[in-house]
Amino acid sequence: MEPVVLSVSGLVSDTNAESSLGKVADFDMVMLHQLPFHLLTTSTSWTNGTPVFKGILLTDLLAKVKAKGRHIRVTALNMYSAEIDIKTIERYPIILAYEMNGKAMAIRDKGPLWIVYPVSDFPELDQPKYLSRMVWQVKSIEVF
Repeated sequence: MEPVVLSVSGLVSDTNAESSLGKVADFDMVMLHQLPFHLLTTSTSWTNGTPVFKGILLTDLLAKVKAKGRHIRVTALNMYSAEIDIKTIERYPIILAYEMNGKAMAIRDKGPLWIVYPVSDFPELDQPKYLSRMVWQVKSIEVF
Protein backbone atom coordinates (compact mmCIF):
# COMPACT_ATOMS: atom_id res chain seq x y z
CA MET A 1 0.00 0.00 0.00
CA GLU A 2 1.18 3.49 -0.87
CA PRO A 3 1.10 6.25 1.79
CA VAL A 4 -2.36 6.82 3.24
CA VAL A 5 -3.88 10.10 1.97
CA LEU A 6 -7.36 9.72 3.48
CA SER A 7 -8.79 8.00 6.56
CA VAL A 8 -12.54 7.57 6.89
CA SER A 9 -13.76 6.77 10.40
CA GLY A 10 -16.91 6.76 12.48
CA LEU A 11 -20.11 5.06 11.36
CA VAL A 12 -18.55 3.00 8.58
CA SER A 13 -18.58 -0.78 8.25
CA ASP A 14 -16.20 -1.48 5.35
CA THR A 15 -12.82 -0.87 6.99
CA ASN A 16 -9.25 -1.99 6.40
CA ALA A 17 -7.24 -0.61 9.33
CA GLU A 18 -7.30 0.24 13.04
CA SER A 19 -6.33 3.54 14.61
CA SER A 20 -6.89 5.43 17.84
CA LEU A 21 -10.34 6.19 16.35
CA GLY A 22 -11.16 2.48 16.06
CA LYS A 23 -11.73 0.74 12.75
CA VAL A 24 -11.11 3.01 9.77
CA ALA A 25 -11.07 2.86 5.99
CA ASP A 26 -7.66 4.06 4.85
CA PHE A 27 -7.11 5.03 1.23
CA ASP A 28 -3.96 5.67 -0.71
CA MET A 29 -4.09 7.57 -3.98
CA VAL A 30 -4.11 4.34 -6.04
CA MET A 31 -7.22 3.15 -4.18
CA LEU A 32 -8.98 6.49 -4.74
CA HIS A 33 -8.15 6.33 -8.46
CA GLN A 34 -9.80 2.89 -8.64
CA LEU A 35 -13.18 4.38 -7.67
CA PRO A 36 -15.40 5.85 -10.41
CA PHE A 37 -14.25 9.38 -11.16
CA HIS A 38 -16.32 12.46 -11.85
CA LEU A 39 -15.33 15.65 -13.67
CA LEU A 40 -16.57 18.97 -12.34
CA THR A 41 -16.01 22.31 -14.05
CA THR A 42 -16.69 25.10 -11.61
CA SER A 43 -15.40 28.43 -10.46
CA THR A 44 -14.22 28.82 -6.88
CA SER A 45 -13.22 31.77 -4.75
CA TRP A 46 -9.65 30.41 -4.68
CA THR A 47 -8.96 29.70 -8.36
CA ASN A 48 -8.80 31.66 -11.60
CA GLY A 49 -11.39 30.97 -14.27
CA THR A 50 -13.34 27.75 -14.19
CA PRO A 51 -10.95 24.87 -13.58
CA VAL A 52 -11.84 21.25 -14.28
CA PHE A 53 -11.63 19.10 -11.16
CA LYS A 54 -11.38 15.32 -11.23
CA GLY A 55 -12.26 13.21 -8.24
CA ILE A 56 -14.82 10.96 -6.66
CA LEU A 57 -18.34 11.85 -5.67
CA LEU A 58 -18.74 11.96 -1.90
CA THR A 59 -21.80 9.73 -2.34
CA ASP A 60 -19.59 7.07 -3.97
CA LEU A 61 -16.97 7.32 -1.23
CA LEU A 62 -19.60 6.99 1.49
CA ALA A 63 -21.15 4.00 -0.30
CA LYS A 64 -17.71 2.36 -0.61
CA VAL A 65 -17.16 2.48 3.17
CA LYS A 66 -20.83 1.61 3.89
CA ALA A 67 -21.39 4.80 5.86
CA LYS A 68 -24.49 5.01 8.04
CA GLY A 69 -24.35 8.54 9.47
CA ARG A 70 -26.25 11.77 8.98
CA HIS A 71 -23.21 14.07 8.78
CA ILE A 72 -19.53 14.01 7.96
CA ARG A 73 -16.73 16.05 9.48
CA VAL A 74 -13.95 16.78 6.99
CA THR A 75 -10.56 17.65 8.52
CA ALA A 76 -7.58 19.20 6.75
CA LEU A 77 -3.87 18.76 7.35
CA ASN A 78 -3.86 22.05 9.32
CA MET A 79 -6.75 20.71 11.48
CA TYR A 80 -9.37 23.04 9.94
CA SER A 81 -12.62 21.11 9.83
CA ALA A 82 -16.15 21.51 8.54
CA GLU A 83 -19.34 19.51 8.88
CA ILE A 84 -21.45 18.55 5.87
CA ASP A 85 -24.96 17.14 6.12
CA ILE A 86 -25.46 13.85 4.25
CA LYS A 87 -28.64 15.31 2.71
CA THR A 88 -26.52 18.02 1.05
CA ILE A 89 -24.14 15.36 -0.26
CA GLU A 90 -27.07 13.41 -1.71
CA ARG A 91 -28.60 16.53 -3.28
CA TYR A 92 -25.50 17.94 -5.01
CA PRO A 93 -22.63 16.25 -6.91
CA ILE A 94 -19.93 17.27 -4.42
CA ILE A 95 -16.57 15.71 -5.16
CA LEU A 96 -13.38 14.86 -3.34
CA ALA A 97 -11.03 16.18 -6.01
CA TYR A 98 -7.52 14.84 -6.55
CA GLU A 99 -6.75 16.67 -9.81
CA MET A 100 -7.25 20.18 -11.11
CA ASN A 101 -6.89 20.87 -14.84
CA GLY A 102 -5.43 17.41 -15.40
CA LYS A 103 -2.73 17.65 -12.73
CA ALA A 104 -2.46 16.19 -9.25
CA MET A 105 -2.73 18.91 -6.63
CA ALA A 106 0.29 19.44 -4.38
CA ILE A 107 -0.20 20.37 -0.74
CA ARG A 108 0.79 23.97 -1.55
CA ASP A 109 -1.97 23.99 -4.21
CA LYS A 110 -4.79 22.82 -1.91
CA GLY A 111 -4.07 19.13 -2.45
CA PRO A 112 -3.74 16.32 -2.39
CA LEU A 113 -7.51 16.22 -1.80
CA TRP A 114 -10.08 19.04 -1.91
CA ILE A 115 -13.84 18.99 -1.26
CA VAL A 116 -15.31 20.88 -4.24
CA TYR A 117 -18.91 22.00 -4.51
CA PRO A 118 -20.51 22.51 -7.97
CA VAL A 119 -20.94 26.25 -7.44
CA SER A 120 -21.20 27.14 -11.14
CA ASP A 121 -24.04 24.65 -11.71
CA PHE A 122 -25.89 25.47 -8.49
CA PRO A 123 -25.62 29.22 -7.71
CA GLU A 124 -27.42 28.69 -4.39
CA LEU A 125 -24.18 27.06 -3.15
CA ASP A 126 -22.25 30.32 -3.65
CA GLN A 127 -22.68 31.51 -0.09
CA PRO A 128 -20.38 31.44 2.95
CA LYS A 129 -22.07 28.53 4.73
CA TYR A 130 -21.28 26.24 1.78
CA LEU A 131 -17.98 27.79 0.68
CA SER A 132 -16.56 27.30 4.19
CA ARG A 133 -17.13 23.56 3.73
CA MET A 134 -14.89 23.36 0.65
CA VAL A 135 -12.05 21.99 2.73
CA TRP A 136 -8.70 21.58 0.99
CA GLN A 137 -5.71 19.50 2.05
CA VAL A 138 -8.20 16.92 3.30
CA LYS A 139 -6.70 14.20 5.48
CA SER A 140 -9.72 12.60 7.15
CA ILE A 141 -13.48 12.24 7.12
CA GLU A 142 -15.50 11.19 10.13
CA VAL A 143 -19.03 9.87 9.60
CA PHE A 144 -21.46 10.48 12.45
